[in-house]
Amino acid sequence: MNYYDSDKEFSEMAQPLQDKVYKYIFKNSLEKITRFSKEDSEERHILDIEYHIDVELEFKNGIKLLGQEKALRKMFNSFDTFTIEFYQNRFTKEKGEFFNLGAQFYLHGYLDADMAEDISCFLKCYFIKIFDFLEWLKKKSIEELEKNTRPTKGSRANFYWIKYASIPGEFIYWKYQKVN
Repeated sequence: MNYYDSDKEFSEMAQPLQDKVYKYIFKNSLEKITRFSKEDSEERHILDIEYHIDVELEFKNGIKLLGQEKALRKMFNSFDTFTIEFYQNRFTKEKGEFFNLGAQFYLHGYLDADMAEDISCFLKCYFIKIFDFLEWLKKKSIEELEKNTRPTKGSRANFYWIKYASIPGEFIYWKYQKVN
């Protein structure tokens, strides 16, 4: 069994697996995958700092897509939800990733770290067209959105959550669900 002491270690372990997902989705058209460092706040890329962009996918024809990615631990799989930081500080309502996300897509899923070899290590994985998703959510009031938030353990933040099944299908570019 693989155990990762921190979310940072877990996230770093997930990156090569997320790369395999991108290569699977885009087959032979993907040229390069670039990640923006999060290790030191002084070295973080401006796209990460301002717009929460984790990764850039560059295709053989030169087109680039910018994305956010999150791999959650297997133990949270039963929640079956897409989550995104709502407030960095839920007490002062300091806006988080939800309000500043500049990504074109969001790769989100639950990862079984014990099976870290190919995309089958994901129990569920969704490639969400985030612009379309946020466009849909903008019709909801802030009070309505706040009703779908939960506090994050060990921090002042909270996150917005929605069941995967409640996300309209046209906002899902690709999905994978492991069959038991």
